[in-house]
Amino acid sequence: MPETEAHRRVASRIDAKIKQLEARGLLEVEILRAMAEHMPDFHHLMVTAPGPEMDTLCAEFTGFYRFAKILETLASGIAAGKVKVPGGRTINDEHRLAAAIDLRVRQLEAQGMGGAALLEHMVGHVLDLQRLWSTTSDETLAFLCREYPGLYRYGMLMEEAAEAESKKATTAYGHLPELPVSLKAPVAQLLTKGAALERGLQTVLDARGPQDMWVEMEILEGQHQEWTVQLAGLSGDFLAANMPEEACGILNRIFEPMAQRIDHLHRRVIAKQN
Repeated sequence: MPETEAHRRVASRIDAKIKQLEARGLLEVEILRAMAEHMPDFHHLMVTAPGPEMDTLCAEFTGFYRFAKILETLASGIAAGKVKVPGGRTINDEHRLAAAIDLRVRQLEAQGMGGAALLEHMVGHVLDLQRLWSTTSDETLAFLCREYPGLYRYGMLMEEAAEAESKKATTAYGHLPELPVSLKAPVAQLLTKGAALERGLQTVLDARGPQDMWVEMEILEGQHQEWTVQLAGLSGDFLAANMPEEACGILNRIFEPMAQRIDHLHRRVIAKQN
């Protein structure tokens, strides 16, 4: 059977099941529990179906689209630390990081982005990906990649990019000195907080109406102001730490586009409120 037709069959089954569950008046959490047997097929479809095909399936099968949005909401909650596991414990860091990466990858893919462009927009997640790749067991990492297909796709893109970079005579980061101890934490925080801002602002933009996201927007506004102030102080931190000009240039080439992206998303969120 052609893969596209197989994808349609999966989407059709999920669509029919969701409509049955919604007709019974089930809550989202109850729907997720009832859809457990369909999760492997859904994950396989997410990994193998290209973005345009997913858009077509969502347009054709409204129940399938609603299931995808329920899962996106769940991933967003996990990424923000809002979703808790039984016993009152917030879900562990490995799942939180994987969910955050998965959500942002899917946000960017929904805009038709892939390859080098996606990697450029995902730069704020590099440290989190490295942490997952280097500190989790093979078994746990395999599980996370199955549960969060966006994590798997991002990891594969990064490995392909690293392999291509290793074949060059010199690499862009070949002569980057070790960051001074005083700068390691601030730079890491700017990256991860910037990534969270991009992810959060896009989530607000993707929401049906700003009235449903006013709490999130208030929080993001404060985070945006804080991040902007921290970024403005980075040049002074470079000078105080006697950072080599080459290293400063590389970091600036990372943070300047990130700041532009955040500013663009922030302006769109403000416009959506008005």
